[in-house]
Amino acid sequence: MTILMLETLDTAGMALLGEAGEVIHSPTPNAHDHSLPFDKVTAIITRGLGKLDRPLLEKCPNLKVIARCGAGLNNLDTVAAKAMNIPVVFAPGINATAVAEHVLMLIMMILRKGFRAVTEVKNSNWQYRNDMQSDDLCGKKVTLVGTGNIARKVAEYTSALSMETVMCGREGRGMQGLRDNLETHLATTDVLSLHIPADNDNDLFVDAILLNNLKPGAIVINTARGSLIDELAMVNALNDGHIAAYGADVMTTQPPPADNALINHPNTVVTPHAAALTKRTYQEMSIFTALNVVSILSGSTPDKLSIYHGAA
Repeated sequence: MTILMLETLDTAGMALLGEAGEVIHSPTPNAHDHSLPFDKVTAIITRGLGKLDRPLLEKCPNLKVIARCGAGLNNLDTVAAKAMNIPVVFAPGINATAVAEHVLMLIMMILRKGFRAVTEVKNSNWQYRNDMQSDDLCGKKVTLVGTGNIARKVAEYTSALSMETVMCGREGRGMQGLRDNLETHLATTDVLSLHIPADNDNDLFVDAILLNNLKPGAIVINTARGSLIDELAMVNALNDGHIAAYGADVMTTQPPPADNALINHPNTVVTPHAAALTKRTYQEMSIFTALNVVSILSGSTPDKLSIYHGAA
């Protein structure tokens, strides 16, 4: 078996793959740019950068499995994989605790002015304490868009901090059902946090209309996907003060250009798509992904949770 890596995994995961067969590395996440032994490849593994599109799958006539070390699959052509009868391995749920903690960190950094306060003190401005205008989490209403593993874990944490917590799902009615459910909460929401996958149905899900319907002074948190946010609409809402702040771990373009208006806005806190990259979680995702790829290649039965069967 020959395993093509578009990006590396944790050392424990890489060791498992190395024991199972030949591991080759694409010099960059875009395998199309390189001359590689595609005819030998039986598995392709990536994280968040490498694109597993139909042309790449078609270059590999002996391909048995493709995998994403993570939960999101927007960089894999799952439709093409299904048509070609190629199993798709991913690692849902493993990152829930790490991402939920990151969400809570962003909320605290914004509401309690944590990042700004530390920066001011480092700049010798101890008197910033007189201007902080931080606020409590307790009593705030947080509306979670989505009902998956991460949203449920966030709900545990926010409820424990005495935040009024609401989860909005589709309830079998697709994106319109989600929008309808959400609409009943926007005007009373203090914190809106996104926990839905990105697809063609929800590009720019948070647009100017949704932002305008949010409670004045609300904050928005996005640890899901950058494409969910209309960045221009968000900048405008921040500029006019209707939205107090935006906290994110993802951007539409990653890495964003240096002149990106959201990155440079004084009322944003943005981290580099690192919510799930804690030591423990990254290692667990890597091992889980590697084990299940090897299981398929060796003819064994993979963990049923590791196989993507399509959107619910």
